[in-house]
Amino acid sequence: MPAAYAFDLYGTLVDFTSLRDRVAPVAADPAAFVDLWRAKQLQYSFLATLMERYLDFDEITARALDVTCATLAVALPAAARAELSDAWTHLPAHPDAPAALATLRARGTRMVVLSNGTPRALERTVREAGIAGAFDALLSVAAVRAYKPRPAVYRLATEFFALAPERIGFVSSNGWDAAGAAAFGMRVFWCNRTGAPPEAIGPPPARTIRSLGELLEG
Repeated sequence: MPAAYAFDLYGTLVDFTSLRDRVAPVAADPAAFVDLWRAKQLQYSFLATLMERYLDFDEITARALDVTCATLAVALPAAARAELSDAWTHLPAHPDAPAALATLRARGTRMVVLSNGTPRALERTVREAGIAGAFDALLSVAAVRAYKPRPAVYRLATEFFALAPERIGFVSSNGWDAAGAAAFGMRVFWCNRTGAPPEAIGPPPARTIRSLGELLEG
């Protein structure tokens, strides 16, 4: 078993598809709206890192929302734009997350969140989701001003735990994130809840699971 765990946040511990209910009043197809918003959010994080022009994740999320609205011809008042962007800090925990985290914590497992989110957003999101007590720290890419899958991001966890990468279990539902952590040398658990195909670039995860509860099985 890993000596410690680092967890991705968005999509892994908290469910951003819940945003569909928030955008339903303005979007004809809420699922398509949220999917595009998420895709643009990630695309802009990659772009900002490659251009070495860091913008924090709150700003990237807001800009991704703007281009999503423009693409889908959705008129969004300024107040609604701010409310929707802020909704990323009010996401519910995935149903399998609280119990799995509580059990790991009860076993004395050291755990951190390692996320693209800003420090303020991470603190608020885990508190709102009811999982804040599980973690020893909330590690944000803001410390290195670059986004996953840059190696410097994953190094934040090795420095915090003072452990070699292979002794840390990295848990993510995002295939590209899992590949990035595996390339860095972490023991990766890909939480593939949707049965997505594996990524074609990057090393495979050490283990593919369908729910966080499978982390408890050894």
